Amino acid sequence: MATDIMGFVKFSDGTMGSFLKEGATAETVTSLPTGGNGINQVSGVEIGQAYNGKVAVACIVNCQTDSATTACFAYGYFLDPQGKIMTVVQGGGSDTPGLPALPRPVVMTPGVTLNATFDALADAVALASLGVCCTDGSADAFFIKAVGDTATELVNKDGNGIGKALVGKVIKYAYATYSATNGLNDDGGGFGGLYIQDAGGQLKMVFPISKGKGAVASPFTPGYGTTIMQNDVAYVNAGV
Repeated sequence: MATDIMGFVKFSDGTMGSFLKEGATAETVTSLPTGGNGINQVSGVEIGQAYNGKVAVACIVNCQTDSATTACFAYGYFLDPQGKIMTVVQGGGSDTPGLPALPRPVVMTPGVTLNATFDALADAVALASLGVCCTDGSADAFFIKAVGDTATELVNKDGNGIGKALVGKVIKYAYATYSATNGLNDDGGGFGGLYIQDAGGQLKMVFPISKGKGAVASPFTPGYGTTIMQNDVAYVNAGV
């Protein structure tokens, strides 16, 4: 069954844009160009080019599998022309309502893209993801396919863990997603949230998970002033 990823973006001038990737691949990040049936909008153009000069202030990403409700939002973000994450975006399944404000406004220029990925709801290990916003306005997304009963490090799109990618930065808030039908710690052999430990193994922060298809978009958890140090590690430990 095919799965589509849809994005809806509100701009500061009051206009909106609709974005669509048809036939997306699970656990694979894809850009969402303009798209959508029945609206007056040219399709197939990346957001930065289509809305050059506008300022995005709110966004929701929805994931829809044909004739099913198994698609779950994993994570998403705006990417600048140099390949740097500008801010993360929130999302959910096909029936997730709302239009959350972005953590910070994003100015559209040619080369800016809206990107997202999904995972399928199943009683099995799943893609774990952590979308992080920092107090200085920077952002990043960390992810990994979980391994049963094994602590596994989350890394970003460049292969860097949270300690290397965000050293010295303070987490403002983050969302965590995991699409297993019965939760992250179904058999009691894992840990019930995505978590950060320091070099000595001390637990610094836990982010409870969303399945990415609930009644609200994957919610942000406050960072409570958690400062990232060079040897900190973000983990998932799935009990299945």
